[in-house]
Amino acid sequence: MDLLLLNIRELVQTGENPSAFLSGREMSYLKNTSNAFLLIRDEMIADYGSMAELNDSTTDDSDLLMEIDCTGRLVFPSFCDPDSHLLYPFGTVSGFSSRDRSRGHPNTGHSGSFERLREMTMEELYHQALDHLAEVIRKGTGAIEIKSGYGLEPEDEIKLLQVIRKLKCTTPLVIKSTFLGSHIYHENFRKSPARYLNHVLDILPSIVQEELADNLDLYYDRKFLTNSEVEFLLRAGLREGLNVKIHSDELGFSKLNEHSVKVALEILDQGGPISGHQIERMVETGIFPVIMPGASFFHNLPFTSAREMIDAGLPLAIATDFDPGSMPSCDMKFMQSLACIKYGLNPEEAINASTINSAYLMGIGEGYGTISRGKAANVFVTRKTPSYDYFPYAFSSDLIEMVILDGEII
Repeated sequence: MDLLLLNIRELVQTGENPSAFLSGREMSYLKNTSNAFLLIRDEMIADYGSMAELNDSTTDDSDLLMEIDCTGRLVFPSFCDPDSHLLYPFGTVSGFSSRDRSRGHPNTGHSGSFERLREMTMEELYHQALDHLAEVIRKGTGAIEIKSGYGLEPEDEIKLLQVIRKLKCTTPLVIKSTFLGSHIYHENFRKSPARYLNHVLDILPSIVQEELADNLDLYYDRKFLTNSEVEFLLRAGLREGLNVKIHSDELGFSKLNEHSVKVALEILDQGGPISGHQIERMVETGIFPVIMPGASFFHNLPFTSAREMIDAGLPLAIATDFDPGSMPSCDMKFMQSLACIKYGLNPEEAINASTINSAYLMGIGEGYGTISRGKAANVFVTRKTPSYDYFPYAFSSDLIEMVILDGEII
């Protein structure tokens, strides 16, 4: 069935042949269409424009058409979340009441979580993930990256990746799978971390052969891996044809040589001011930073220098870092609000960072992230809303009324 959305107050993030991503000052520009229509056919965006441009010929090819009046409402492209840790033994999450009151940090250690994960079957993990993906969809996200990383043992990491593969095949979301094997290792390997690294390297070829992962995420933390070990993993991932990312709260790119930095796709930074020199290096080496405002908010950490990075000409993306143990929110709208309130982004920058830029980082920019003819019909409709900048402003309001994924109302 074709869908025709009519009388849209504002159709947000429109345009034909958009840039792959936006950087620096470009991020302040947002192209919208007012008093608009949107035609969805065969899971794709078939046409859009102002109501004045709508005529009978627009829908001539539609045998079965559902019209939806969107008077007073906005339509956005679905959010793309380039970082989540959704596969986790949720039943073990606890400790919030015993947070460190002096610093505000929740005591959300992973004690017992790894053993619980090992005990859970793939079906249990799958159904638990489905419940949380339902919330992800309701919050307006249409594409999400899901990482492994909580398996600790190679066989458990494989189990997590197999669950993600099943989720890819059975949900309307676009899902990218990431192998985060270097996250942390089991205490059995504490005396010989290199032995765990060898296990990770041993399973990389089978992960690629069985199409279990799209990306390799390198978690840079000197407590677990040395510079040379991180770089060794980076090169191994590239040899296997995986996209490689560096996941760091200390800007791990500064610890790798310049060649390695150039081939790394992105840096995921969890907070703290970044020096002007480091930002200059990011510009020189083509790094694409991702901010995770919810992680800084939940852990009461300093907020990173997103404003300075954009002003220096860098691109920027927003992610949730959703992890029930340490960042229990999958709400990209709230991430936009935090980006504006705490990081100094304007609404246009926050919207671009969570649509076109995050779609690019996920490798899906050709089909998602903007409302363009021929792209996938992944959009959401708000409740009656005065303007797009009200969306991040009303940080606690549930403004999403309808979600459409692959051309179907969810």
